Amino acid sequence: MQRRVKQFLFLVLMLLLLLPNVQQHLNWPKMKNLKGAISKPKLPQWSWKNLWTGSFQDSLNTYVENNIGYRPDLVRLHNQLQYTLFDTVNAQAVVVGKDGYLFEMNYIKALYGIDFVGEEKIIADVEKTIFVDQWLRKNGKALLVVLAPGKASFFPEFVPDKYRPDTIKPTNHDRYYELLSTSGVAVIGGNQWFAAMKDTCRYALFPKCGIHWSYYGLGLVFDSVFTRMEHLLGRKFVDFEMNDIVVTDKLRSPDRDLWDGMNLMQKPDDYPMPYPKYVFNNTIKDSMPSVVTVADSYYWQWFGGGYTLRSFRNDQFWYYNAQALTPDNTKARDRKHVDLFTEVSRTDLFMILQTDANMNRFGFGLIDELYEVLKDNGAESLKKAAEIAAIIDGIRKSDSYMLMIREKAAARGISEEEMLRLDAGWVWENRQKTQAKPD
Repeated sequence: MQRRVKQFLFLVLMLLLLLPNVQQHLNWPKMKNLKGAISKPKLPQWSWKNLWTGSFQDSLNTYVENNIGYRPDLVRLHNQLQYTLFDTVNAQAVVVGKDGYLFEMNYIKALYGIDFVGEEKIIADVEKTIFVDQWLRKNGKALLVVLAPGKASFFPEFVPDKYRPDTIKPTNHDRYYELLSTSGVAVIGGNQWFAAMKDTCRYALFPKCGIHWSYYGLGLVFDSVFTRMEHLLGRKFVDFEMNDIVVTDKLRSPDRDLWDGMNLMQKPDDYPMPYPKYVFNNTIKDSMPSVVTVADSYYWQWFGGGYTLRSFRNDQFWYYNAQALTPDNTKARDRKHVDLFTEVSRTDLFMILQTDANMNRFGFGLIDELYEVLKDNGAESLKKAAEIAAIIDGIRKSDSYMLMIREKAAARGISEEEMLRLDAGWVWENRQKTQAKPD
């Protein structure tokens, strides 16, 4: 009898040891992937050098640990125990507030002015913004600054008391808004607007377990954005409205993005959220503007949902001014490979959209770049950029020419975009020489 018990226990142990391997290779039972910024290490390549230095063993150990069977659920179990027993959150910068409201630390810093960049920096930024705004207006273009609201600024009553500093400084959001609005630059102040609606709005403007504005809240802002764009450009291009608003507890992404990133086993205790239907009526395609938007993640709901395709003739999303994306899902380009003056020549309106948590990086460097490009370049440079942009558009329409561009780019070891600009510049220069020759 004792021998059978030992044999049974041995079989159970072996089964437990084999199950993770079975799950890993057969994916049974299926595991839901972890949410958030999860990087899965790749299987390391073996070499004598890596083996001798020990880097191969370390990399292999990390790979095995991150690919073991049942890992997603084991991580969720570990996170749940830490959260339930010790109030510990294993998600970077996530703060659990009162009544279970979730925040990110950067938004709390913005609320209390902990990240205040100083009056001198703000004044310098605003002066450059005024110059850029006036230059664009003189050349039939426009600038719109949208200061998106922050969740901590909207729900200060739910921020844990321990994060409140003894001295509360001015906030970047408020000072930029005050100076920009009195200088004549077109600006929308999200914190002020949302705070004014907080007690009377029928629908939730922020979710409990997410960090971004609600679909209803962003719809209100973009209704105002369209109105301001039409006023700035002096033409009407779309009638936008929201209707058929459905309030449901079946939340859509990203209304639980902070909770999802915590990777817990229990379900969130949040409230239903509103989801309106966006309607674009009487779109006047010939009047639709070409827009470049430099923004943080608050623009993703609008851009990723395909709404920009129905709003603008051409639209580029420069994510943190680091990646250049277009709604047609082409591969993101490195922003530094995009010629700024060329884009100025073919863009009707530049929009800066950022939440208060990112106001310590006003414009993500775009205003500084535009200032440097525009201060020493006049109408002739703008005309040149427009002509080169037209040449580039013509090259793109020729499959044979684009094949040659790709081959030349590969041979030189440069990007396709850079090769396009070089070829278009060469064509432009030769046209100028031809036109300059006497008859």
